[in-house]
Amino acid sequence: MESITWHLESLNNGCALVATSERGIAALYLGNDETRLLEDLRQDFPHSSLAPEKNFQPVLNSDGRPAMPVPPLDLRGTEFQRKVWHALQSIPEGQTRTYGEIAASTGNPGAARAVGQACGANRLAVLVPCHRALPANGGMGGFRWGAHWKEWLLQMEAVPRRKTA
Repeated sequence: MESITWHLESLNNGCALVATSERGIAALYLGNDETRLLEDLRQDFPHSSLAPEKNFQPVLNSDGRPAMPVPPLDLRGTEFQRKVWHALQSIPEGQTRTYGEIAASTGNPGAARAVGQACGANRLAVLVPCHRALPANGGMGGFRWGAHWKEWLLQMEAVPRRKTA
């Protein structure tokens, strides 16, 4: 049975649950309800032994930015999902890309919807910055942890809100 340790970090507008496997950070969830975050962790890692981590190095600053250096990540997903997540990591802070642009950068033009699904499957908020992925229509699109978190992260990075057509 795999062992996953977890801890909670305080943010200016809520908290983050950080879960670590022997390979690296396996999950980083955003929320305001610690119980709900732990339920999500149990759901995503049903066959793992979960234990609180007593001595941990913070992964995020209180403003939600990654503390440096970022530890190794334990990216779990399909080959396509991992391509999308690597493409997201290459988007500089303060910039965004459309789902279609991300699809094209993975060599899969026309797979914008699949990029959105890969973003929804991302377990590593902020570290795999799926909040930087937006629909081509200028809206905000979805976000696994809620639209208010996506908006907060983009504002924190000083990304101007795109106007809808």
